[in-house]
Amino acid sequence: MKRAVLVGEKQMQVEEEARPAIKASELLVEIEVCGICGSDLHIYGGNHPVLKPPVRMGHEFAGKVVEVGADVRNFQLGDYVAAIPGVGCGKCEPCQAGDFNLCRELKVIGGHHPGAFANFTAVPEGNLVKLPPNFSATYGAMVESVAVAVHAARRMKSVEGKKIAVLGAGPIGLLIIQVLKAFGAKLVVASDPIASRREIASKLGADIVIDPMKENVEERIQEEVGGIGLDAAFDVAGLELTLRQALSITKNGGEIVITALFGKDPVFPMKMLQRAEKTLLGTQMYVKQDFEIAIQLMQENKIGINEMITHRFDLDHISEAFKLATSGAHDVGKIVIDVKK
Repeated sequence: MKRAVLVGEKQMQVEEEARPAIKASELLVEIEVCGICGSDLHIYGGNHPVLKPPVRMGHEFAGKVVEVGADVRNFQLGDYVAAIPGVGCGKCEPCQAGDFNLCRELKVIGGHHPGAFANFTAVPEGNLVKLPPNFSATYGAMVESVAVAVHAARRMKSVEGKKIAVLGAGPIGLLIIQVLKAFGAKLVVASDPIASRREIASKLGADIVIDPMKENVEERIQEEVGGIGLDAAFDVAGLELTLRQALSITKNGGEIVITALFGKDPVFPMKMLQRAEKTLLGTQMYVKQDFEIAIQLMQENKIGINEMITHRFDLDHISEAFKLATSGAHDVGKIVIDVKK
């Protein structure tokens, strides 16, 4: 079979290797579609905090079960599935509580374990979810990304009736906007310097869109919602600037949810957090319930997927896909790899 391997910083190549042999608790999945994630780009660029080349990436995937381990009970040949990429130790307190994302020994499929930029990959039974029969492979591959947005939104105490900003309207930011609206947010503000992203954000539910290169974000929000500030802000850009903006535009007692990987540790005025009793919330992946909610929202047509996907490549051209994804081109949104093509 073919598998794409990151052999060095920004060096992706497609190799021939043997089809994986599965353990008794695993299934072999024939991959149909796999998305390129922001964390993949951090790995590719050599600035991921943990994972370094060589890496067999790919964790946003959907495909068909073609082999079933002897101990597998809940799946069968022919099932269409998506992956929950996080693999906890299974023994610690968080894992026992279902919070594998908080496991100190957390590993990921597509990072520590071989991923899905390949014709086939082996996956533990507990890391798969069945897809509804009406889902396309592309929809199935996007379930993981939607689960990221669901988990981020669920980090807030409550969303319904709240006024919230999303700073950064890339793929995850666009999904967070939609999830917030689906959860009943009263007002969602989107800020992004790229016009095409702002346009999509508006189409997908953002009530106000801001160009931070031409407008003062703090002043515009004060004009729109008044001086008290927003209930919450999501930093999906991972910049010191956006973190400071999030602190500035939220009201006293507000919440700031960090959903981006920061390339460098930010410096910010602690008094803005402390004296206003704001809450700074981290997010780490998701839990299984987030996938269940994500699939439900997608079934109810509350999440737009097709509007976000701008480019598709086959596996043989994955190197070009990553070069485009990191090019900074303004017309680039979500990129997916059609593995089975």
